[in-house]
Amino acid sequence: MKWQEVRQAYQDEWIVFEALKARSEDDKRIVDDLAVIDRYKDSMDALRRYTALHKENPGREYYFFHTSREELDIREKKWTGLRRI
Repeated sequence: MKWQEVRQAYQDEWIVFEALKARSEDDKRIVDDLAVIDRYKDSMDALRRYTALHKENPGREYYFFHTSREELDIREKKWTGLRRI
């Protein structure tokens, strides 16, 4: 699905989704295709679901956004330094 299709189908809700097709452009993540996993009225419920999914599958690209947003604004963070092993 495209974000605009999601906005029409799930109006005024928090959506937890997986990016199926995405690319990086100008320090932003552009999601071209996504799969809705869950929807919520409460942001904390969406955050809890996102966190659980990310812990189960850290290599997959999950996000949560409210459908009131016209565009997905996903900024990429540049990680520097050492990671704990």
